[in-house]
Amino acid sequence: MPSVQRFLIQEGEHAGKTIELAHFPFTIGRSRECDVVLDSSSVSRLHAQIISDHLNIFLADMGSTNGTFVNGRRLDPGEEYRLRAGDVVSFAQICVWVFDDPATTAQIEAVQIGGSGLELDVAAARVTIAGTLLYPPLSPNQFALLALLVENAGRIVSREEICDHVWGPGEDVTDQTIDALVSRLRKRLSEVDPGHEYLVTRRGFGMMFENRR
Repeated sequence: MPSVQRFLIQEGEHAGKTIELAHFPFTIGRSRECDVVLDSSSVSRLHAQIISDHLNIFLADMGSTNGTFVNGRRLDPGEEYRLRAGDVVSFAQICVWVFDDPATTAQIEAVQIGGSGLELDVAAARVTIAGTLLYPPLSPNQFALLALLVENAGRIVSREEICDHVWGPGEDVTDQTIDALVSRLRKRLSEVDPGHEYLVTRRGFGMMFENRR
């Protein structure tokens, strides 16, 4: 278990590596002075930075030309987004990073049940069901939704919480969009384990995650 927050790089120049956030502010951009240098003309010299208030970790876009994206939503210039485990981040859409928060990951691992049910590896953005790796990987939005539900296993998660976590606070997301995402995620999970319903809908309230016992 890592002692500090980190990112796992899924796609891009440094794919397969991890980046530990050992100090703040932590900068990302094309400039050689940044903590992580992304050598692409699509990336601004100072593209984004990560800061901490000693309790939470925030990602901020520094007025980049081509944007900083979290779970598919482009951040407004100067907006500070609080990162949560499983958040999928992209800079100018040329790379994909997944945020890993050790404290939250520990909570997720606590609800894993041996090899008989679903296991979520937030750091690697991987899903394993009954020992079988779900492949191809889930889309960023599918993984973000599943991570939220697993983190809150046994508790009903409202549609508002789903919207805030997957698309970002204040986004205008229709019920049809949420339902379509849930349907696609259910289909992917059933490809490996058709005999169990991991995503349970509580009509009028929201959804909850139920692992195999």
